[in-house]
Amino acid sequence: MRQLAVCVVAVSVLAAAGCGSSDDNGADEGAGSAAETVEIRETEFSLDPATVTLDTAGTYTFHVVNAGGTTHALEIEGNGVEEESATLAAGESGDVTVELDDGTYELYCPIDDHREQGMEGTLTVGSGASASSGAPDDDDDAATTGDGYG
Repeated sequence: MRQLAVCVVAVSVLAAAGCGSSDDNGADEGAGSAAETVEIRETEFSLDPATVTLDTAGTYTFHVVNAGGTTHALEIEGNGVEEESATLAAGESGDVTVELDDGTYELYCPIDDHREQGMEGTLTVGSGASASSGAPDDDDDAATTGDGYG
């Protein structure tokens, strides 16, 4: 898990530095505003990481990996945003790109009762991120993540 968090931070830092992959999905990238990528792994029945903190508002791509044995998806909801990944069979992955303002968002699997079984988490963006109570204070410039459990 620790390696995953380091990977997410490294990918986010690279994206923030302008190093990203070219993408042919028709998304229009503004000058110098490449989307940062955050990876979320889904299993029965959890999100890893379940807590995501992003320092600044902006466009983010959530790369969702279904590492479980059943169908999952990822929904991001809050502050006028309600975006969902495609439904992913076991072993599949997909992306959902969202424009996020400062604030707190819910992360969860919208399939059946997966959320009630523990597939939920919290996303905090911007100024609310540094004011979060009980959150560890990291010095990463682009994004920090933590799953809260070892």
